[in-house]
Amino acid sequence: MFDPSRHYPLKNIKWELELVQQAIRDIAADAISQFNQGRKLPRHPMDDYGVCSDLFMGTTGVIWALTYLDLVQAIDADLDLAALLKEQLSANESELKSTPHPDNASYLFGELPILMLQFKSSPDNRIADKIFQSIEKNNTQPARELMWGTAGSMLCASFLHKWTSENRWQEIFLLQAERMLSEWEKIDGVGYLWSPDLYGRKRKYLGPVHGFTGNVIPLIEGRELLGNRSYEDICSKVIETVVNTATTDEKHANWVAVFEESDRTKTPNLVQHCHGAPGIVTALSKLPRGIDTRFDQCLEKGGELTWHAGALRKGSNLCHGTAGNGYAFLKLYQRTKNDLWLERARVFAMNAIDQCRLSKELYHQGRYTLWTGDLGTAVYLWDCIKGDANFPTIDVF
Repeated sequence: MFDPSRHYPLKNIKWELELVQQAIRDIAADAISQFNQGRKLPRHPMDDYGVCSDLFMGTTGVIWALTYLDLVQAIDADLDLAALLKEQLSANESELKSTPHPDNASYLFGELPILMLQFKSSPDNRIADKIFQSIEKNNTQPARELMWGTAGSMLCASFLHKWTSENRWQEIFLLQAERMLSEWEKIDGVGYLWSPDLYGRKRKYLGPVHGFTGNVIPLIEGRELLGNRSYEDICSKVIETVVNTATTDEKHANWVAVFEESDRTKTPNLVQHCHGAPGIVTALSKLPRGIDTRFDQCLEKGGELTWHAGALRKGSNLCHGTAGNGYAFLKLYQRTKNDLWLERARVFAMNAIDQCRLSKELYHQGRYTLWTGDLGTAVYLWDCIKGDANFPTIDVF
């Protein structure tokens, strides 16, 4: 159910609180030093892209992480936030034009998170209006997924409603939810899936970045906006789909990256946040427990597979790395109250720190991104200290 060549065996490294705290400070200090020297964040040799302005793998994500870690008092960050965000907003205006979906309100690549950071640091109705106008773009754009489309803009609307309690955020959330749910396809014997129009193709992705699970995320986070009856119906459909698309044995469960009706016997082999068991577990762990024991078992079996597979060769990061996989354990700890999952999360944390150290020795630089680099790892380390499970920019902003 997984490809061993994509993973490392876990090292037996003892959990040390002071070492973890220092690792967080070191990662943050490195990024802050880059900013203070007026440097453009450099591309990492393991990545085939430069660091642009976006939230996913760009400078805005680094700013978000440093701001968040400062807010929770994990670090002391002294940044000229207003100037940095103004620069990113200007850069993003031109950068988004060259992306695959330039007309969308993209949460992970567009202006939305930059505006949201501006609003959080200095609440202003003019900024809120800009956020609303950006979200409105997805009222007519094809309903895609979390990275580029409606699921991402719905998540933004949910955050803004929590911050302001203004009705307009609930109204636009519900409008986009209705559009998205209207495109939910019933598949006999399987459940309900979307076929997002992504990069010129329509494919039934299952994971939390591009597919089914990602579309469910804002429905879970915005459950109070939906009302109990609608949310219960959504939960029922999600649980049915997760159970029916899982590949399981006595101990483990995993999910294919793309569901294909013509080949339902395909064996999954990816075990990372963006595709495979860890992302399914992390994104759906807030669904009610006890409704269907098969669903509960699938999530825990997904956690067992993640543990069995070990650390990821792609690095310590969130999207396709060891820290992202570790969030599945933190989520299961929150869901089950079983200390075993927190212990496993902390083993992954120590291995992630080791990966960061070895990477820096090899490449002589950090990996300056949130979802694909060191900054996301730092946030994961903080959650392992606290026993929390706040996946960056999804559970918290």
